[in-house]
Order: sequence, then structure tokens, then C-alpha cells
Amino acid sequence: MWITLLVMAAAVSLEPFRIGMSVLMLNRPRPHLQLAAFLCGGFLMGLSVGAVVLFAVESRLLASSHFTLPKVQIVIGVLALLAAAFVACTTGRTRTPPAWLTRLLDGQSLWVAGAAGLGIALPSVDYLAALAIIAAGSATAATRLSALLVFNIVAFALVEIPLLAYLVAPERTLQAMTRLHRWIRARRRREVAGLLAVVGIVLVTAGFLGA
Repeated sequence: MWITLLVMAAAVSLEPFRIGMSVLMLNRPRPHLQLAAFLCGGFLMGLSVGAVVLFAVESRLLASSHFTLPKVQIVIGVLALLAAAFVACTTGRTRTPPAWLTRLLDGQSLWVAGAAGLGIALPSVDYLAALAIIAAGSATAATRLSALLVFNIVAFALVEIPLLAYLVAPERTLQAMTRLHRWIRARRRREVAGLLAVVGIVLVTAGFLGA
């Protein structure tokens, strides 16, 4: 379970939008406070949703004999392969954010940074898939809580690391994050599809070996 979970969390941490928001926070007034507020919002939403799903809903799921870790891995792996095929066969569109959103994000309010963190951690398909892995692969409440915490820590690594690095080297941190964001955005869709396909194959293989 742990290897699968860490791989998924690392993939989430490399989402271009997530890194772009970190770069944006570094360009706002009081960058360290902006990043801290953004991180707090993300953790609050991620841990709250995760706790609700794992401790309020998963008892019903675990009552089913069909809900096992290998089967969850296979399902998620197949979905990753389908997503890879979709990404490879379609062309992306460049989207321009509305003017009101640009003005809001260009401000200096820490509340906006916190709200952005809440928004970026709203339940997504990849996060719900990670919760399914945790629910199916761990039997004790302590293990589930630990896995949930570790997932969120790794998923927000590219917010946490810049926050700490900014306190030591502000300019170099901004430059490094900007270069990373540009490099990830420059990746072709087929390269992204290839990465999704590798993840899908690994998950499907792990599922069949564990079945």
C-alpha cells in the first residue's frame, strides 16, 4: 500500500496548477505568509475530507468482500491507462483565467491564499483513489490516519519545500520554482500520457500479483 500511495502523492505534487499556485504565492507580498496560508488551507481541506471518507464512509465499503486492495489497485490502474489513452489522443486548450480571478489572486490578502489552498485540495479523482487505497490496505485507524497524513505531506511537498527554502534564499527559491513550473508546462501531452501509462501498468501488475 505504502509504495502505491507515495507514488500517487508524488504525482499529485507535480500537478502544474499546484506548482503554479506556489509560484504565484511567491510573487505576492509577504510570500512566506502567503505560502503558509495556502498550505494551511490545503491541509485543512485534505485532512478533513480524508477523515470523513475514511472513518465515516469506509465502514460500509469494507463490509463488501469485493473491496480489497488488489482489486482497488487494478481498477485505479485501468482508469490510469484509460486516462493515458485520452490524453494521448486529444489536444489541450490554453485557458485564460477570468479578469476578476486574476485581480483577486494578484492582491495581498492572506484569506485569499487560504481559500486557494482549500480550493486546490477539494476532492479530486486522484485523491479519492488514494483514499480508496488507504481504506482497502489498512486495518487499523492509526494506520489509516498515518497514511492520510503522509499522503498530504508528500502531495504538498512543492509548497512546503519552497516555504522553508524562501526563509533561507528568497530569490533563488522563486527562480527555481519558476523554472520547474515552466519545465512541467512544456512537457508534451504524449509524455504525460506515457507517465500515466507507466503508473497504470504498475498498479495493474501490483493488483494481479497481490490477488
